[in-house]
Formats: sequence, structure tokens, C-alpha cells
Amino acid sequence: MKGNGLFDLGFMYIKFKDTLNTFSNSIIYPKNIKNLKRFQLKTDYGEKQDYNVEILLGNKKNKQIFIVDGNNNKDLTDDLVRECEKIIWNSPPKAVKCEYLISNGKQIIKDSSWLCIANNKGKILLGKREHLIGKFTIDNENFEIGVADQDNRNPKEFTYDIFSKITVLSNLGVKKEKLVKSHLMSIGELINLNNKYYRFESISNNGDLITLIKDENFKTKIGTQKGIIAPTFEVVTISGDTIRSSNLKNKITVIANSCGCGGDKKSTEAFYEMEKSLGKLINILHVDSNLKKSDIGIHIDSEEEFNKSFYNNYRKQYCSKTCYVIGMDNRIIDKFNINEWKTKITKIIKEKN
Repeated sequence: MKGNGLFDLGFMYIKFKDTLNTFSNSIIYPKNIKNLKRFQLKTDYGEKQDYNVEILLGNKKNKQIFIVDGNNNKDLTDDLVRECEKIIWNSPPKAVKCEYLISNGKQIIKDSSWLCIANNKGKILLGKREHLIGKFTIDNENFEIGVADQDNRNPKEFTYDIFSKITVLSNLGVKKEKLVKSHLMSIGELINLNNKYYRFESISNNGDLITLIKDENFKTKIGTQKGIIAPTFEVVTISGDTIRSSNLKNKITVIANSCGCGGDKKSTEAFYEMEKSLGKLINILHVDSNLKKSDIGIHIDSEEEFNKSFYNNYRKQYCSKTCYVIGMDNRIIDKFNINEWKTKITKIIKEKN
């Protein structure tokens, strides 16, 4: 489906090269374009042969323009010349349709998607704009699901992988009015189809096949999905203390991931704000890499070898901003972005009290 729909999709910065550089294939360049530069957007890194979407950047009539090889014929003289507008975050430019080649796991097929291209302070932004919708029937009951690849918010390629997220859009033919981020499930997690749970088992390379497997063990399941039993853990803090989950059942526990890489300070500041505001009411464990000792809060180095099992359960990737809330019954109450802590945690504490 065109557009991000119910999913949060973003942009990435791309660098164009001079046309005198060496590229994986030749193309036919348009005429009367000044300062012409070229970018090849790879569609499938799993294939040895280069499958790309060709994009050109240049100037025409004193305006910055771009051209997308929309029909994938390597001839950019028959494609529209579009003005490269300055990005307006709440009103991004229109998406441009493009065709490309990709593997479906068995053979190379033709597929299509949509791209947004804009200028931000002299740098070029590129965003992929698609999500999947699947409609199906189980035991004469109608359902609709939506899927997006969160990793492709930065569209380095067009494939679907372990970062894909799934949600139920319609249950028994009744559409959900509002989607919240806690409804987005990762591969391995369960979705609720009329009180029957199905595990999001896998998705094909190009997103044309999703496998759901019925699971009868939701109540005894262990994981980080809302409602199921939280994995037990034993971690060492940067101060050298050992903390066990079995000793934290006196209060609600929040495992707060922040991401200090890439110059991000907001998520780290959110932890300290949460600790100062609610540290006496709940247990808060701060998780990140390259941490410095602090007199405020409990800090866990995500790269510490002793904490590897904890990392695999509660971090899962180098950069994370997800908070996991564990109840005194050792079940996951909720999970959310750390920057949303003020509304999320306050509501949970009120409900539990």
C-alpha cells in the first residue's frame, strides 16, 4: 500500500556521486541538466547482482531537481523531472512510484514502491513510503493485518526482515479506531485474532507472504510482549552490584533503554527525569552503552558480557529507546518509548494503586 498509513516511517540522508564515478551499470542520462549527480538505491542486499533504483540530482532553470527511474528501464530521459522541495516535516512531498527487481526467496520478480525525496539544509532526504495489508479468513471469521518494516524507515533496501512489525487492523470485520505503538508486534510475538493467539513467525524477503502460527500457550508464555511472563534476569551494574529480578517484586519495575549514540541526549535525559520523579515509587533500571558512573539511578552497560542474556531479552539491538514495565506478578504490563514516560508510567501507577 502507498504511504506509511498507521506506521511511523522516516527518512535517511543519501549522498549522490558525480556521474564520472564507476557504477554497477550504465544508464541513459537526460540532457540540459546542470551539476548532474547519481545515486543507486539498492533493492536487495541478499543478491550478488546489483538491483537498484536509479536517482539523479541536478539543477534546471535555477532550481534543484531530481529524477527517479520510475519504470526501471535505465533510461532516465523518459522520467519526470521534479523539483526537490525543502522538507516540511508535517507535510512531506508527494511520493514517487518506482519499479524494481527483488527476490521473493525463489526467483527474481518485479515489484514497486514509493519514495519521498526532499532537501533539508542542503542535504537530500530519502524516505520509503509503503506498508502491507493482508486480508484473510479463519473459520469463516474475517481479519485484516498491517505490516511495516521499521528498519526501512531508513530505506537502505526494499526487503522485509526481523525488524518488521505487525498489528491487527480489523478483528471479525470491525476496524480498530486507534492504533498505539504497544499494538505493534515483532517477529516471534503474538497477535490476538478473536481471543485466539497467533505467533508472527516470519515474513518473506519482499513481503508477499506472512506466516502466522497458532499458539495455545499465551498464559504460560515467557517474553517481553504485553501480558505475558517477563524473562527472569541477573545483571551487573556499572557500579559492580548484582541485581536479580527475583529481588525486585516489591515494586513495579521499569527497564529503561536509552540511546546515547548519534548525539541523542533526549532519551538519556528522559531516564534521569523519570528517576528523579518516580524513583522512590518504582524500580528503574537504566540500560545503555558507554555509560559513566552516576550518583543518580541504577545503570546497566548493555555491552557488558555478563549482561548478554539480559541484552537479548530486553535490549535486542544496539540502539533502543524501549521501556519495559514489569508488574509485581512478573508479567509485562506495558512497553513504550522512553520519551513517553510521563504519560505512560503515571497512568500505570494510578491504575495499579
